[in-house]
Amino acid sequence: MSSNQCVNWQGNLACLQQEGLVIKSRHTIDGIHVFGPDSDYTTLAISGLSLLSDECDIDSISVDENIDQFVLQACGYLIDENSVWSIQCSVDNACLSISRSHELDWDIEGEEMESEFHDSISKAWAEEMTAVSQGAFVSEQAYRSGASSRINFSSQQLGDIRIWPPREMIGDQRPEEAPPLSQGGVVESWTKLSAGGAPSEFSLRAPILEGIGTVFVRLDDGPCGVFLVADDNDGEIAIGSRVSFAVRKIYAQDGLIRYGLKALL
Repeated sequence: MSSNQCVNWQGNLACLQQEGLVIKSRHTIDGIHVFGPDSDYTTLAISGLSLLSDECDIDSISVDENIDQFVLQACGYLIDENSVWSIQCSVDNACLSISRSHELDWDIEGEEMESEFHDSISKAWAEEMTAVSQGAFVSEQAYRSGASSRINFSSQQLGDIRIWPPREMIGDQRPEEAPPLSQGGVVESWTKLSAGGAPSEFSLRAPILEGIGTVFVRLDDGPCGVFLVADDNDGEIAIGSRVSFAVRKIYAQDGLIRYGLKALL
């Protein structure tokens, strides 16, 4: 593993070290790292693990109470409190370490965020957790049953057609399992949901974000999909733009944060 190799990674700041990795939100207020509008410890952990897994084998990992264990497992990581690897979340800022030593740290300047904006987004998420859905209600069971296949780009093959997300049947035919799709694609169309026209799940945050960006992406392996754009996206949405993906918070319902893939420009 490279020593102190620091990179911008999925909208975060990550530093690979001999014993693991430290990853922080790139956003700060008065020099203290704070979460972006659709990030938390769980999204930081998944982002960090995806980078660290390219450098070393992580068979299992222990986590603290700030991490949504279901989402981590849906991404393919085994939770084991006796694992040599552990995720330790900072109590002071939007930062965590993934290591075998529990002693990693790293200093770097982030990008200043307006405190009023941060407070407004945090309040909107808190209200959304208890709000009643007035849109397309998705039960917790439906969310949990489909999370892994969507997050991991699990795919199927039916003749010459590549299918994502997987389906049980298409007509009277059952598609065969295929390798996961590569996580990249090109924007074929896009739109922005206005503050007044956003579904109820996004209505509290849409005015603060000045609309919700949505892209129609043709994935490199063929299938197309509609994805929200990461809420802290600082790139320009344009037809023909290449995108990658990262797990972020999508919306809250029935007291549960729903996580999924968002597009990164």
